[in-house]
Amino acid sequence: MSNFLNSFDISGYGLSAQRVRVNVISSNIANAQTTRTDEGGAYRRKEVVFKAIDFNDYYNEALNEQTQSASYSDPLDEGDFGKKVNPAIMSVIVDKISRDDSQPQLKYEPNHPDADASGYVAYPNINPVIEMADLVEATRSYQANVAAFESAKTMANNAISLLQ
Repeated sequence: MSNFLNSFDISGYGLSAQRVRVNVISSNIANAQTTRTDEGGAYRRKEVVFKAIDFNDYYNEALNEQTQSASYSDPLDEGDFGKKVNPAIMSVIVDKISRDDSQPQLKYEPNHPDADASGYVAYPNINPVIEMADLVEATRSYQANVAAFESAKTMANNAISLLQ
């Protein structure tokens, strides 16, 4: 039963991480023409930085010890009994949202209210095509996590119905 819960956790972390990524990308697209921010200057593109985590770090030590001491035998290799099971259950969390400090794009617009003394306006260094491609990728990753969650839920429901 805990394997089903691990599946739900993995999908949940993936859903959460991709949701944050979609929000950041949407913010980048929405601010692609923003020349003035509260911090001063043009909007700076933001990127989500993910961090891989090991679920054993988050579960109690008893479960960790129980998992580490479990053993199995390979029916095809009769002489290799007592192998240790060490599941590599990995997931991802949002480590931080970093700001891209690359130089803004300068456009000559002397009548713009944010133009400098030379008549240039600093626009964010955001390429809408790249942002849209990233958005499609994040959306597909989100959908894949939803599908994995639904599959785990179906398997859990089928297992419960077998027990009844």
